[in-house]
Amino acid sequence: MYEMIIDTLQHALMITTFVLIMMLLIEYVNVNTRGRWQLALSNSRFGQYILGALFGVVPGCLGAFTMVSLYSHRSVSFGALVAAMIATSGDEAFVMFSLFPLQALWISLTLFITALAAGWLADALFRNQARFLEREDHDLELHAEETCHCFSISGIAAQLKQITFARTILIAMFGSFLFLLATGLLGPGDWDWKKITFTVGTGFALFVVLTVPDHFLEEHLWEHVVKKHLSRMYPIACGIFPLLDTTLNPASNITSPI
Repeated sequence: MYEMIIDTLQHALMITTFVLIMMLLIEYVNVNTRGRWQLALSNSRFGQYILGALFGVVPGCLGAFTMVSLYSHRSVSFGALVAAMIATSGDEAFVMFSLFPLQALWISLTLFITALAAGWLADALFRNQARFLEREDHDLELHAEETCHCFSISGIAAQLKQITFARTILIAMFGSFLFLLATGLLGPGDWDWKKITFTVGTGFALFVVLTVPDHFLEEHLWEHVVKKHLSRMYPIACGIFPLLDTTLNPASNITSPI
């Protein structure tokens, strides 16, 4: 029982941290592009379906998590989210491609095409989608600054000399997570795709926290991402992981070709 609780907490921490990194990445790109990427994406509904289906067919859960982050920020439609969920096979895709690669390829192609149709149908059926997120204030924000000078060597040095509380906490958070990953105390013991992905993602998050100006860090990362969302993400991940454990564990479901 004790081991199950520890395992659940560790997996919840992994999921929460990845979602946090994805939200940080979205905020970083949005501010640096002044929201132009979001505008281009919102103007192409079929492009959203393709993006959702592509993220879905990518083996693993990372693409699905990314689409959830985009949808929660109102960057893509409900149909695009449905497309991602229809197309995804999760971690089981790795098992399928290792056991029966040709059939797995056809399955992925079929899911991709089906996901496009399902995404279009979902948006056609649910036209008033604003009510789905009406209680959540997740819109990507742009503040008065015209441009974010997100990398300045002289600025970085000055910011670290007068480091703020928020930056200290975020550096400690991502630095500790990166240390736990590197030492094998958290996550997979072997350097598989998951560990590499989490390590690269955490390294990027640490780079962002170290280099962005105080305004970006305080207003976008600390106030929006951490204070609004982090306190809710971890308890949810703790609650859903035991329910998803059997479906996310390939060994417990797929042992031979279908």
